[in-house]
Amino acid sequence: MKLSSSILTACLMWLAPMALFGQQINWGSSIYDDIVDSEAQVLDQTFIFQLGSFGSGFTPGEDNVSEWAANWEVFDEADYNGIETPADDGIWGYFTSTVNMEADGTSNSPALTPGAGSFEGRSAFVWIRNGDDPVEGTEWLLMRADSWIFPNADPDCCNNDLPLEWSMSDLAFDDVPLWGSQSGVAGSGEFTTTGSHTMQTFTFVPEPSTALLVALAGMVAVMRRRRDS
Repeated sequence: MKLSSSILTACLMWLAPMALFGQQINWGSSIYDDIVDSEAQVLDQTFIFQLGSFGSGFTPGEDNVSEWAANWEVFDEADYNGIETPADDGIWGYFTSTVNMEADGTSNSPALTPGAGSFEGRSAFVWIRNGDDPVEGTEWLLMRADSWIFPNADPDCCNNDLPLEWSMSDLAFDDVPLWGSQSGVAGSGEFTTTGSHTMQTFTFVPEPSTALLVALAGMVAVMRRRRDS
């Protein structure tokens, strides 16, 4: 029995969306991961979840947090499905996205940083945050696994290869976040309540106010006068 051309065409159209691309990256968390802030509260919709890398020559560290945002280049941004009151089944909220690398090493994501160069071969980070400025009230989690390296850009590569799968489950015990905590492994930052949460953002110590600094200077001056009298 021969298939008619119309049936064959329909079958091919049905199969076409199933093609996989070697330059595709699926990334995100599990629906059973608990993602909380520095007070162990479920993250709200003010947080963004981005996959990206830092510009050439910049290494993020606790001593240069004020420069992180300026050097951050976004490859993709995930959708977040947060649940303010976790259900009894333990679903706290999760984030997930699928993105393709383009022939020039950038991505097809609407969130791609304008003017970003090629990401190929660069270390990939996931940065969760509710603001770019490192001030009191801002919450960050910056983390990566050793296996998260952006692939080489090759437009002729691997149309039928499986996509890359980057999950928070890739994180090992020695993958210490640069800021925040994953599975109880804590990096830099401040918190009120912590624990073995899958992911936890940390915040910042407030800078001393001008009034406080003036008051402290006045106290020092008074103490010196008393000591000299």
